[in-house]
Amino acid sequence: RSLATYNSLTDKHLVGYFRNARIRRHLQKSGLISRSGRIIPEKEYRLNAMRKDHQRYVQECLADAIFRKVLDMERHHQLEIKRKLEYSVRKERLQKIKVRLEHYRLFLDLVPQRCKFLFFQVEQFRGSLEDVIPMHSPHPPLVPRNRNGLSPLVAGERAGRSQRRAPGLGVDYGGGHSPHQHRTEEPAPSK
Repeated sequence: RSLATYNSLTDKHLVGYFRNARIRRHLQKSGLISRSGRIIPEKEYRLNAMRKDHQRYVQECLADAIFRKVLDMERHHQLEIKRKLEYSVRKERLQKIKVRLEHYRLFLDLVPQRCKFLFFQVEQFRGSLEDVIPMHSPHPPLVPRNRNGLSPLVAGERAGRSQRRAPGLGVDYGGGHSPHQHRTEEPAPSK
């Protein structure tokens, strides 16, 4: 017999080895022999192996599809929870506004008509002030500084204040500084 056609399963010298229960279970699990002990031909063995590979591939595809579906369902569930939470926050905020408006209406019912008009004007004025007053940025100015280490905007603002000072009186009508800072020192009287 040539080595290319040799099959260890049919070797009469290995019959005792293949009668071992553990070895038979391993051969059955590998698909080399049937449960009855019949040797599986090579063509049938390859066909069975291809079938098992295909089954494994289909199972992996199903597992992947199930995993993706579960992730999608979880993402949808989280978005639904977020939407409901945002809705409840909006509803609560709206309820607070309604309560505030109701208190405001009750307040206006108690106030005489002239006071209502003044109150309305003050509210309008406060709203217009909020629109006019600029917001101060915590960031430094984006323009270069002058020789005193000040930006031109700040230097111009200080110059504007000092020009509004009344000459010789030491009173600053520009605001922001106390009067004693602008007094000129008088020479001490000589004896």
